[in-house]
Amino acid sequence: MVLTGKLLFIIIIPAIVLFMQSRLVLADDTWQMDDDHAEMSDTDEIALGKKVDEYIRHQFYLRNDPELNKTLNDITHRLSAVSERKMLPFTCDIIQSYSINAFSAPGGHIYVTDSLLKFAETEDEVAGIIGHEVAHASLRHVSKLYSKFMEILSQRDKGTDSAATLLLFNCHLEEFEQEADTTGVLYAHKAGFDPNGLPDFLERHLNLLIQNGVFGLLRFGPFTTISSRINHMRKYISSLKIKE
Repeated sequence: MVLTGKLLFIIIIPAIVLFMQSRLVLADDTWQMDDDHAEMSDTDEIALGKKVDEYIRHQFYLRNDPELNKTLNDITHRLSAVSERKMLPFTCDIIQSYSINAFSAPGGHIYVTDSLLKFAETEDEVAGIIGHEVAHASLRHVSKLYSKFMEILSQRDKGTDSAATLLLFNCHLEEFEQEADTTGVLYAHKAGFDPNGLPDFLERHLNLLIQNGVFGLLRFGPFTTISSRINHMRKYISSLKIKE
């Protein structure tokens, strides 16, 4: 994902792109996957995450604010503690960017932009965003996306229609986003944060994009997708409160 892109939505998975970059640019003979079509093991994912983190640190400016970094990592650890993969070495770093953005990389690496932190109004909103990224790691989305990506490349080599395979890949991306939404909201709830933090943030950001004219006629699709995600989370949060 290009962090400086004005039209990019704040919560997506660029990890598959970073993964391919790491394989093509950063990987050497000392690190190889055992099976190109298999999902990554924890060891492989952590090793890849270190390479991606090195790449990020070479490509972007990271903000060094000990107090703020500690606050973010405290939130991250509270959320990861209620996840299914608490054994991952989760960290959260701040990227200096005008873009309101957040993303995760393999092995528990999470990155948020300082513009996102400025836009966030509450700790609950920040926790909702980080919880979404923790969920991507906990649900092994990077590994699953890698497997699907390799399948697409395999089908392309066999002469399968590339548009159809890319459409299938995009469907998996949307599925993973919705899964990370609900799981991240659940983590926030379990960790003692207001689960409405993420949908509240997305709703305000969506309104900002509309006010700035980002969603014109040709971008009605992304608008409805984001609105659908927000509505889905609101319903899920209502079900959580009913169960209490």
